[in-house]
Amino acid sequence: KIMYGCLMRFAVECGRTELSQELSRLAPQLDVQNYMSLIRAAGRDKDVERAFGLLQQLTATGEKVDLAAYNCVLDACVCAGALTRARELAEDMRARFGRLDIVTYNTLLKGFTTACNLKDAYALLREMEQDGVGPNDISYNSIINAAVCKGNFKEAWGAIEEMESKGIKADHYTVSIMLKALKRFGGSRESTRVLAMVDRLGVNVCQEEVLLNTLIEVCMHLGQTKRLQDLLALYDRSGNKPSQHLYGALIKACSQLKRMNKCKEYWQDMVVERAMQPNDIVLGCMLDALVCNGLVGEAVELFKEWKPKVGANMVMYSTLAKGFAVEGRAHEAMEMWRGIQAEGAPMNTVVYNALIDAQARKGATAEVADLFAGMVVDGIKPDAITYSTMVKAHCVKGDMNKALEVLAEMQAVGLVKDCIVFNTILDWCTKSNRMDIADRVLQEFNELQIAPSNFTVGILIKMYGRRRMLDKAFVVAEEMPTKWGFKANPQVFTCLISACFLNNNLERAFQVFQELRENGADFKSYNVIIGGCLKAGKVQEAAELIEDAYGLNGKERVLPHGQNISPETLESVMHALGQRGLAEKVGFPLIANLRAAKVPVNGRLMTSAFDVDVKFPPRQQGRGRQGGQGKARQQDKAAAA
Repeated sequence: KIMYGCLMRFAVECGRTELSQELSRLAPQLDVQNYMSLIRAAGRDKDVERAFGLLQQLTATGEKVDLAAYNCVLDACVCAGALTRARELAEDMRARFGRLDIVTYNTLLKGFTTACNLKDAYALLREMEQDGVGPNDISYNSIINAAVCKGNFKEAWGAIEEMESKGIKADHYTVSIMLKALKRFGGSRESTRVLAMVDRLGVNVCQEEVLLNTLIEVCMHLGQTKRLQDLLALYDRSGNKPSQHLYGALIKACSQLKRMNKCKEYWQDMVVERAMQPNDIVLGCMLDALVCNGLVGEAVELFKEWKPKVGANMVMYSTLAKGFAVEGRAHEAMEMWRGIQAEGAPMNTVVYNALIDAQARKGATAEVADLFAGMVVDGIKPDAITYSTMVKAHCVKGDMNKALEVLAEMQAVGLVKDCIVFNTILDWCTKSNRMDIADRVLQEFNELQIAPSNFTVGILIKMYGRRRMLDKAFVVAEEMPTKWGFKANPQVFTCLISACFLNNNLERAFQVFQELRENGADFKSYNVIIGGCLKAGKVQEAAELIEDAYGLNGKERVLPHGQNISPETLESVMHALGQRGLAEKVGFPLIANLRAAKVPVNGRLMTSAFDVDVKFPPRQQGRGRQGGQGKARQQDKAAAA
């Protein structure tokens, strides 16, 4: 009897409801707990009539049926969405037992909140209080979840405030609900408030893996670099061992922070130290990390190593295809496609688009046509990205007429619904100085009232910058995001800085950079502003910007940890300092401070200060280029090394 009861309960928990019923027929005798397991199984199947039938059978046995058994039937009604039946049962329970408990009320609340009926949910809260059954954290979390599912943060915050005013502390479930909502609906204001709540409550996120995973995803989604860095450091100090799923999240986070060594460390810990076999999701995360950090060759080798053990999916193939596209390895992308075709694996639009992109970047229109034909054979419908990438292929080849033909074809099939294809054409027109076509395409874009993106804004800033229309570039940067309801990202500001330098307006460039710096400048923006300073002869200012980025000389670091100014930029600054005779006064102390701050410094950086173009005198008899100044230059370099 006990064994059958345990098996029935486990079968229900595993979703094997048919097995639970079969076991009930084999069991020599059923007790109350067995019937409750069967009622829960009926709830999983959303079979209300079966649940009530089982309750009647239980009652007929003469066993004492308590409130808990009725709550199981009530839950079955709620799971099936039969709220009227649930209400009727609750009234019958009140008549039988003279009261309803917190489980009864929370089960009814679940029904109302699942249906997003907040009005009746709040009415039930008031009814609970009148009956002397105070709502608990589960009650309020149910209402909070219903509110944020509708994107109603105001209602959710109201529930949290009422909850805490009654002395009920928000817990990790509350935090998790609010964090998940941020990924779908949260703006900057809501993000700030939710993250402040995380800090205020002092929830130990390292002990709640689901919450930790959610917080990592939110920080990545919102670009909260500093918080993400602190979170990963906190988890490392906790000494906890990640689950397989959490390994994937940690690898993704480190990839976004450009900490590839840490990604590899987590991978080694999982597959070597703990001898865990990764699933396809974690392998996909690691492949993506390698590709996103420019290690496509390593990604290919890792894929070959683990494919026989883990298998392959289209996410992995699309990741590798993107890597091939970025590195210009179009031939390997086609070979991978032929391999997939030979295996008979079902393709999808995402993989095809990535493969087409690999060819489009090379202007390989014949291969693009082959892939497009393959989509038709495989019964996969091309989308807007497919056509936009085909447009790019013709642009790269320089065939603008064919690109415009594809655009017209897109319009004919009703796929011009966003700015992607217009961005492609405008970008290429800007790069190839075809402003006549750009103006025509932009006019059509505006007439269609298609919403732009940050990428659109960046392209237009570049275009107007090259046309020496800097004021127009600023108008686009300020008005377009406001009109269409989005916030300009750091890339837009970086494009604006470049446009300012191109138009010899250093003052406006520094004004834009200062605004960007206050909101979080990245390594790309520092590379651009430093490069512009060097071109303008502002060498000392360039050196000061390096100090500013890394927080040298007691300043606060601005550059996110894990990001670095490019070695080429640092070398250019040192070379310029050497030309100005500032190597000893400014250059060498700067290098010393960089090393003290553990900034990666290569061996060429010091010698760059001596790598000054020297005007050699005409060759004289008996003296080669190694004499005179040439020897002195070599000696200086040797001393520096």
